[in-house]
Amino acid sequence: MPKVPGQHICDGCGKEFVDTHHSNRKYCFRDCYFAHRPPLSPEIIAKLSSEKMGPKNPNWGKRPSPETVAKKSAAMMGNKNVLGHKQTPEHVEKRIATQRGRKLPPGWCVAISAAKIGKKRPDMVGDKNPAKRPDARAKISSGQAGPKNHRWLGGISREPYAWTFNDELKEEVRRRDGYECQLCGAPQAECRTALPVHHVDYDKKNSDPVNLTALCVSCNFKVNANREHWTGFFQAMALRRDIAMLSDSGKRIG
Repeated sequence: MPKVPGQHICDGCGKEFVDTHHSNRKYCFRDCYFAHRPPLSPEIIAKLSSEKMGPKNPNWGKRPSPETVAKKSAAMMGNKNVLGHKQTPEHVEKRIATQRGRKLPPGWCVAISAAKIGKKRPDMVGDKNPAKRPDARAKISSGQAGPKNHRWLGGISREPYAWTFNDELKEEVRRRDGYECQLCGAPQAECRTALPVHHVDYDKKNSDPVNLTALCVSCNFKVNANREHWTGFFQAMALRRDIAMLSDSGKRIG
């Protein structure tokens, strides 16, 4: 069998790989290179360290540009390393412990998080909270109000609901849905208020019970984004519910 042009055998794992760009490539992937590369001798390590330490380093005294900082932040976004692989909790713990120069016990991050839950910072409580200053609140409101908000849809939230969308209809929808959130399953008994009733097609004039569904406060806020997805999701749910109801009624008649 003739060999494919650019086909090589990895020196680390022994697998065949094709690379048409680098003819002298010895490893199939960077992970394989770092896992199987030959160790450097102490003399070479000392030489490299002496050549790149302090003023001898080409980046000595330089600060990264904003473009470089943004590029690095994008590469590390989502807790990913430079290779794009998801970092495990063990790797994160090991890296932080190495940076601090000491080994931390297993599960230290969980213990620290549990210790901080429910605790308030004295410098951020009450009137000391910067977000409660009138000038700070005015600045936040002016920067997120109206068309400046990324969820601005032209002011449709000010449109009135249909006159048929009353408390009786809402209670009927909650009873039909078993007094449970149709997205996360949270029961109304565990919520602080009655379950909000959501319009599936986001049309406040359409008060057809088929177009209404009960959601908790958190899920009702969540479905305000990506509206096309949630419209199809709840319409499919309503269709399955109607099919199940017809099936049950057919069994009773039979």
